[in-house]
Amino acid sequence: MTGDRFNYYLKTIMNASLPDYSVISELLENDMQLSVEEVSELERLIGIYLSIHNKGTIRVVNNITGKEEIPPSTKEDDFGGTSIYEGEVFVYGLKWKVYRPANGFENSAVQKWYYNEKVSSILDDILSSVVPGRIKNYFELPPWVLGTIYAPNSYYLPIADIINLAIARRLITGWEFLIESGIPRNYIETIRSKDLGNIS
Repeated sequence: MTGDRFNYYLKTIMNASLPDYSVISELLENDMQLSVEEVSELERLIGIYLSIHNKGTIRVVNNITGKEEIPPSTKEDDFGGTSIYEGEVFVYGLKWKVYRPANGFENSAVQKWYYNEKVSSILDDILSSVVPGRIKNYFELPPWVLGTIYAPNSYYLPIADIINLAIARRLITGWEFLIESGIPRNYIETIRSKDLGNIS
């Protein structure tokens, strides 16, 4: 699965926004240059990216009363079987979901990933032009999938290195800019002083 068309769709899927996925899926089904296996793999990746994008945006309306209700709970996202959910922790004044690599990803340099949707969204908005591979949702992906079929044109780089690169390229004025953008000060200071790299 290394043809030009497959790679084209792979890059498109990686950089797509939520509304684009249905269009891409339709294009895949009608593209005669792709094999059945390639279409299946690309559709599977779309499913993974949809699960990453669709976090808590579902509205449930009772058909009889017409009132909105809380949607039923589902099991935690496993990022397409690449990650194992370990629970939640409250750090830096925020709630973080904690993941570890699933089987097949145990050799990752990062063995624990702390995910907070708000922080990841801010980092993606500000730093997307300097992350490896310029993936729009870099901070929404577990570090161990970077450089794999899930994000082949990227690789893991510690957050401190990405921020320093953004400062060097004058994309941001400094570390304080991230705090002003809504990321907790103690989180930024911890990254800056200890270079944790694996909390995003």
